[in-house]
Amino acid sequence: MMSENETLNQTSVNESLTRNKKVKNEEDALLKKINQERIRDSIQKLNDDNPDQNREHFEDELLGKIMLNMMNDEGTSLKKEQNQSEMLMITSAVPLTDEEKERIVRKFLDITKKSLRRITTVVDPSLITGVRIQSESYYYEVTGKKTLKELRRHLDRNWHY
Repeated sequence: MMSENETLNQTSVNESLTRNKKVKNEEDALLKKINQERIRDSIQKLNDDNPDQNREHFEDELLGKIMLNMMNDEGTSLKKEQNQSEMLMITSAVPLTDEEKERIVRKFLDITKKSLRRITTVVDPSLITGVRIQSESYYYEVTGKKTLKELRRHLDRNWHY
């Protein structure tokens, strides 16, 4: 029979796992939403650039154009596209809202022109304030922890106490 502490620990572990699954599902949903919007925008761009007078085979032609556009934009093979996609980790001092996460991800995509295969969010109170955004090829940090480290380094070099 489990003791009261063991039961409480097991309950805590189960709650933590449930929370982690919920966060992962939210991150996956955000990535899916952004990817769907990008595909919709690509379709609209192709449709606007090449109005088709003959609508009989429109879907087949549009699908072919999308595939060609994706291959031209992302490389010559799907393997190359997968190699170019990034995993993005957003670390913040406090939990971010869904809107804040979405704004960060969209800004990352706009700046890097990379696609994402995974988004992970982490809460790290030691940052004090701000966010750290990192992927396989990018790193950006605006946190209170970094600012304090830079201030300390500056004081150590320039002040004699």
